[in-house]
Amino acid sequence: MDIFGSALCDRQAGHIGRMLTIRRDDDHVDRHDPALYFMPDPFAHEAALLEMVEGPVLDVGCGAGRTLLWLQQQGVEAAGIDLSPGAVEVARARGCQNVTLGDVMDAGLPLLRARFKTIVVFGNNIGIGGTQEGAKALLRHLAQATEPGGTLLVTGLDIANTDQPHHLAYHQRNLNAGRPRGEISMRFEYEGSVGDWIPWFHPEPHEMEHMATASGWAVDKISPAGGPFFAAVLRKTG
Repeated sequence: MDIFGSALCDRQAGHIGRMLTIRRDDDHVDRHDPALYFMPDPFAHEAALLEMVEGPVLDVGCGAGRTLLWLQQQGVEAAGIDLSPGAVEVARARGCQNVTLGDVMDAGLPLLRARFKTIVVFGNNIGIGGTQEGAKALLRHLAQATEPGGTLLVTGLDIANTDQPHHLAYHQRNLNAGRPRGEISMRFEYEGSVGDWIPWFHPEPHEMEHMATASGWAVDKISPAGGPFFAAVLRKTG
C-alpha cells in the first residue's frame, strides 16, 4: 500500500486540504500538508549544503522531486530514487528527467553501480535503513555508488534536542531496551487508509559520525543546521 505516493498523487492532481499523518508507535502524530513535498526552493537547513553539490548527483528518497527539480534548474546533472511508485510517478510528471523506482537498500540495484560525485540524503532519509545497523548498510551502499573523494550531504532531525516529555519517555524506553534513542516504528495514514508499521532511524549527530567512519566515509563536518536539524558533510575515502 503506497499511502505516501497516494498523498503526493492527490496533491499533484490539485486536491488541497488533505493531510498526511505519520504516527509513531506510542501514538505521537505528525500531520502535515503534502504540499510540503512540492516546495520550489530548498529548505533553510538544506541551502548551504546545496552550494557544495557537483554533478552527477543522486537524490536518495527523492519524493515528488523537490530537490531534483531545483538541481535541474541550476543546470546540475541529477538522478533520483524512491521506493514509492506514486512518488516516482509524480516526480516524472513534474519534469524530473531521471528517476528510478527502487530500494536503495538493495546493494544489487543497477543504479548503485553508477558513480556519483555527490549524493544527497535530505528529509531524514538517512533513516531508511530502519535501525542503526541498517543505516550503516545504507551508508556502505552509497559509498559504492560514489566516486573517490565524492561527497555525501545529509540533513536529519537531532531527536535528542527536545524537552517534550512524550519524546523523552520514548527515548528512555529505547535506552532501557538497549536501543538508540532514535530507532522508531511508524506508519502513514491518509484519507482513511492506514499503512503497515515500518522501522525508521533518526541518528544523533555523534552516531552519524560513528556510522560514517565505519562505512567508508570521512567526516568533514557535522553541525547544527537551525531549529531541530543537523547537517553532515561526508567524503568518500579511498
